[in-house]
Amino acid sequence: MRKAFGRFQVLDGLDMEIPRGRITVIIGRSGTGKSVTLKHAMGLMSPDEGQVFVGDRDIWRLGGAERRKLRLRFGMVFQNAALFDSMSVFDNVAFVLREHSGLAEEQIHARVRAALSDVGLLFAADKNPSELSGGMRKRAGLARALVHTPEILLYDEPTTGLDPILTAAVDKLIVDTHRAHPGLTTLVVSHDMQACFRIADHVVMLHEGRKAAEGPPSWFQSTEDALVRQFVEGRLDGPMTVE
Repeated sequence: MRKAFGRFQVLDGLDMEIPRGRITVIIGRSGTGKSVTLKHAMGLMSPDEGQVFVGDRDIWRLGGAERRKLRLRFGMVFQNAALFDSMSVFDNVAFVLREHSGLAEEQIHARVRAALSDVGLLFAADKNPSELSGGMRKRAGLARALVHTPEILLYDEPTTGLDPILTAAVDKLIVDTHRAHPGLTTLVVSHDMQACFRIADHVVMLHEGRKAAEGPPSWFQSTEDALVRQFVEGRLDGPMTVE
């Protein structure tokens, strides 16, 4: 798969498969295509060349209505939570159900309360996002992603901007959420190696828009591959150019 923005080639022959039912973490330097890969997986961005399959269905061979329906199989937790500041936490979480589910308001109310309870945020249902801490906003974003029971849950840099204690709390929430929803496929974009090793079943490393390495966390911790070692250890010297 290839994707360029002007002269900048972000994805340059990326070929990867995400294992079903596991937590996969995509790592790599900034600008190497991690978040762009996530947007392609969800059908929010189309490749210049190549195909994107969800199961056995090529997203970009579907009609617009079918593609929108397929996107409902996904939940997305954005880096900054992407909450609507003009809505309460409750209404933020209810938004996707009110727009797409056809459920009665009583059913929506029950689903939203359950989702907020799952992330320990029921007490904040009537608050506005501006009244929440960074960690609470992350949890509100997760509740919104979970409320329509997705099959695939995507996280874009979920611990960016959080202190080490909150980072560990969010990592635990990711793992607990995955375990509480049998069959859920979880895909996380991150550059935090400690977080990666805490949560991942499978790791994929991107470099210059391609898959550079993949395997279980134990392989990334023990391999002598120079490219991987430089990134995992955060060293300036190595095959990656530091500008």
